[in-house]
Amino acid sequence: MRGACDSCDRDAELFELPGRKDKNCSECDSDISAMILLYEALNDAERLGMDAAELESEVIEILLRYLERCRMDHLETLQ
Repeated sequence: MRGACDSCDRDAELFELPGRKDKNCSECDSDISAMILLYEALNDAERLGMDAAELESEVIEILLRYLERCRMDHLETLQ
């Protein structure tokens, strides 16, 4: 299916993650999937008393990329 990504509003082929109602482009879908998995791994590492600094860095890097893409595309829509 093609349409506007629910995250970045770009016109693209859309994907839907299991258990979620939003539909996103492949880039946003990949970032959301990675953030979910890394967040779960981060919680497990912290629960087990393991050092999670590397996982935290990965989550932050992906989150910043995702937010930048969404912000930039929404700004383009407004102009």
